[in-house]
Formats: sequence, C-alpha cells, structure tokens
Amino acid sequence: MTGQLARRGPDQEGFWSEPAVGVHFGFRRLAIQDLSEAGHQPMTSASGRFTIVFNGEVYNFKSLRSELEGAGFSFRGGSDTEVLLACFERWGVDEAVRRTQGMFGFAVYDAERRELSLARDRIGIKPLYIWSSAGSMAFGSELRALFPHPDVPRRGSREAAWHYLRRLSVPAPLSILEGVEKLMPGTIARFSLDESGVKSRTDTTYWSLAARRRAAEVPSESAEHSVDRMHDLLLTAVRDRLVADVPVGALLSGGIDSSLVVAMMQASSSEPVRTFTIRFDDPRFDEGPAAQAVADSIGTKHTEIGLPTERLPGLVPDLPTLSDEPMANPSLIPTLLVCETARQEVTVALAGDGGDELFGGYNRYMLGTRAIGARRRIPEVLRPAAAGALRAAGRSAVVESLAGVALRGRLGQQHSASARFLRMAQLVHAPSEREAYEELLSVGYTMDGPRPGTVFASDTAFDGAPSLAEAMMLHDQQQYMPDDLLAKIDRASMWASLEARVPFLDHRVVEASWTLPLSTKIRDGRGKWLLRELAARYIPREILDRPKMGFTVPLTEWLGGELSGWVSELLEPGRTERRGLLDPAQVSTLHSELVTGQVDVSTSVWAVAVLEAWCEEWGVTFDR
Repeated sequence: MTGQLARRGPDQEGFWSEPAVGVHFGFRRLAIQDLSEAGHQPMTSASGRFTIVFNGEVYNFKSLRSELEGAGFSFRGGSDTEVLLACFERWGVDEAVRRTQGMFGFAVYDAERRELSLARDRIGIKPLYIWSSAGSMAFGSELRALFPHPDVPRRGSREAAWHYLRRLSVPAPLSILEGVEKLMPGTIARFSLDESGVKSRTDTTYWSLAARRRAAEVPSESAEHSVDRMHDLLLTAVRDRLVADVPVGALLSGGIDSSLVVAMMQASSSEPVRTFTIRFDDPRFDEGPAAQAVADSIGTKHTEIGLPTERLPGLVPDLPTLSDEPMANPSLIPTLLVCETARQEVTVALAGDGGDELFGGYNRYMLGTRAIGARRRIPEVLRPAAAGALRAAGRSAVVESLAGVALRGRLGQQHSASARFLRMAQLVHAPSEREAYEELLSVGYTMDGPRPGTVFASDTAFDGAPSLAEAMMLHDQQQYMPDDLLAKIDRASMWASLEARVPFLDHRVVEASWTLPLSTKIRDGRGKWLLRELAARYIPREILDRPKMGFTVPLTEWLGGELSGWVSELLEPGRTERRGLLDPAQVSTLHSELVTGQVDVSTSVWAVAVLEAWCEEWGVTFDR
C-alpha cells in the first residue's frame, strides 16, 4: 500500500505497528522541513503516547513551537511534524488541529486512549480516503493506496459515477469505489479500538465554511480599506508559504491570481523567483505571452514548457494512473507538465488557485446570475417550449456560427455557443435556483435516471444566501474547489513529487473574503475587482487588463484529431457493455455526435472515455 505512494513521497519510507490493537502505519515522505532523519515518519511523540503519519504542512509551526518551548517542551529536530505531535501532548488532538494554519491529511494513534484519529484540513487541499467494514478500516492519501488491501473491493459506485460524468470529478464524501469515502474538509474522524478491531467511530467538524459564512459580518469600511485589509492577509499567507528547507517557486499563468501571488513572492524575496508556464501551439488557449509579460514586469526567472498537439497521444494513456481517481478536467494534462518542469528546479511551488471562487472571478457569477434570473420570468407552463427552443439553437450550425462570434469576442476564443445553449435548456427545466446552477455546471454526460440521494455540503449553499452570486460562490467553494480544482493540483503536483501551496486558501483569507461586500468582488460586470486593485500595486494595469482565458485545452480538436483512435477504442460497445454502467447504444450515439461535429459533445465523450480507461487500468466494474 505504501509503495503506491512512492511519487508522493520519494525521499523516505517508514513503517510502524501497534500489534495490541492491530494498527499499522506506512509512510512515504517528500522532505520539505528538516531534511534529516529527525523529520522521518512515522513519528512518535516524546512521551510515546502519540504516533503520526502526516501529509502536508503546518505553516505556523514556528510560532506554535515557541509557545510550546515556553511551556517546557523541547525538540530534537526542526520539522512541523514534531511540533504537531507536541501540540497533541499539550492540548489534545481536537484543540491542536484548531490552532493550526495549514494543509494536511493525517492519522494519529493515541496509545493511552486507544484511539485512531484521521483529520483533513479546513478547505480540503489535501485528500484522505477511508475504507471500513466489519470492524476493520484502511486509509490513504490516494485511492491507489487502498487497492493492494485484500479486503477493498474493485466495485465501482454507480452514484459516484453519475456525479462524475456530469461534473468531471467525484464529489466528497463519495469516491468512485463502493465502500470508500473521502473524509470531508474540516473533519476529524475518531475510531475507538480494542483487540477485536474498530469498536466505534465519531466524526467532529472542527471548522465549517458554511458556518463561517453565516457568522461573517461585513464591516462599515471604505473599498480602499477593504483592499488594504486583504492585502495584509494575503501577503502574510504568501510569506508563510515561502518557509521551506528546499527551493520554492511558482506556477504562473499570467492571470490575475497567479500574477498577484508571484508579485508578492518577489516583493518578499531578495532573489528572482523561479516561475513556470505551460505553452500551447493553439493561440486560443495559450497564456504564454501574458505570463511572460508578467514575469518581465516583476523580474522573475521564467521557464516555459510547450505542449504541442502531437505530444497528446503519448500523454493521455497515462491519465488513469496519474489521476488516481477518475478526473475528466482536461487541464490535468498541462498542469502535470508544468509541475514536472517546475520539479526540475524546485520542490515547492505556489499557485493561484482559489482566487476565482473567493473573489467572483468566473464569468458564470455574472452571466449565470442573469440566466437564472431570466428563468424566473418564464411561466412554468412555457418552460418546456423554451427549453426546446434552446436545445434546437444548441444543435444549429448557423446559431453556433453567429452567436459564437459574439460569445468568443467577449469571453475568449475557446468558448462554444452551442454548449451554452444546451446547458441553458437544462437550466430552464430546473425546479430551484440551486438545481438550475447545478445544471449550469453540468458540462459532462448525464446518465439515465434522477439524481442519486446523497446530500452534499453544497446543497445548502443557496439557503439564506445574501445574493444569488454569493450562493454560487459558496457552492463552488464547498464542492467544485476541493473536489475538482484542488484534487487536480494535488494529483498533478504529487505525481511530479512537487508540493503545491495555495495562499488564497489560507483559512484566514477565506474567512475574511466573506466579510467583504459583493461590490468589492464583482463591479461593472467584471469579477475580482479587489484582486485587480491589489495586483495593480505591483504590475502595470495594461498587462493585467485582458479578457479572462481560463486554464483549459483545445479538447474538441484533440478528440477529433490525434485522440480519435483512443476514443473509438474506449467507446466500443462491447467494452461499454462489459463495464456494466452505461447503455452501449447511447454511448455509440454520443460518439457519432462527436464524429459529425454538429453539436459540441467533446466534454461528455472525454468524461466517458477517461472513466473507461481508468476502470480498465484498475480492474473496476459496476454492478447493475
């Protein structure tokens, strides 16, 4: 099981057991703090009471260490892991976790109480999978770590697949395997043990995004003061993430978020920051020139890596392995490549993830609000006809030609008008604003039947929200951000043995973002007003003032060109039937629509193909 995580931790392997209750820990280390043996894991506290395996970072470990030293604690090394164990000794697991600032998934065994506690960071930056059955349990930082366990079944979850195909990722607490869950962000799962195995489980929520939003108060302050306040918080978050005993760099896209992070890094460094960008040979998707302009303005040591289309056939077959759990976000590929390039020079890289969700950066926060508002004005009896008209428009080459010109002129050349019309058709039918927004996000393939029954944290995002846009943002922070965005950067960076750090998702920044009025986020029809003002303190506005591109790929062209053979093989009816999940006839129709090109179904095809490739790799089937 530990061997499956060799890329996540290439520097050291360790094991520990407590035979009396059958607890076994395995660990692979990516050495970041204290590279000596004093930082090796599994690690046991000075008293022998607590033993831990810990993936991630505690950024405030130095201040915690000073406080503990004042209380009489001493330390043999310089790692944050040793400090965390001392925090458990001093305050207990729950209170210690509340005092941390960081990203983590860890397991700690308390020998005195015979308890195993598993914890995940507040935002869900680091993953943690759990399988349990009849008094036994197993856990891992990746799903692949559970496959060698003889009792973990290779049976796929139909409910998880339903959500994955629509959203391109599996939402927590589900996983693609039946009986395996993702621990929710901000949660501690405590297992009481004895000689017979697991006696009981108790979950504690130590931090809740929804609760923090409800408790947030918007102070009476000027917009300039709001900008100053967020500047200080974000600068602190960036500086906290520069602490490491290994080289640190940054992933730079040229957008507002990563540019601001890099600018703050450079302002905090006496040496040029090392930055890394992916380049495409298709100018519609290429952010290289913008990133180069930012790098030149700030003065970083900049590296570009090209992703020519002809390289795709050699990269895509590795997706089932590197993605761990199925993930159909196509930007996983360029993210992996830029992480692999960065790893040649640095071991830690800061990224700008989270800025869009916290500060209103997505176009859907503006356009989606108007679309859902328009839905309200359509009488219910007329909605079927309206949906039919939108579907017809979405399947019309003339509409794509005409409407696409206007859409791409405003939002960027990678956008498809037909795909938006088809999503709007689904949105019109939705019975509630929450379900309408979920339809807006459902860019993949929809299986037959109603939505399965799991209730997600994001299902309450629209309850009592101050505004429709803020409800969308909370929904994304609770589901899309941890389950897709953060899962993507974690899997790509860890596959490259690179630690990615995300300053925007310091929980203090997240909490403070909810104390800002919406007008500091969305203003004059544009998102991220506050971040634009912050970035302009470091970078000329003419460099920053460009249409939002988004980190995506020319998927339609790839599937119709270099990847057409790969897709045809994976969507072959016999394979679909053996998998036991989808109707082979419907998949064949989907493939035909891709070939004819009358309507853009590339994302749906990609989601189905990636799932089939992943199931083939890991031997997973679905029971009907």
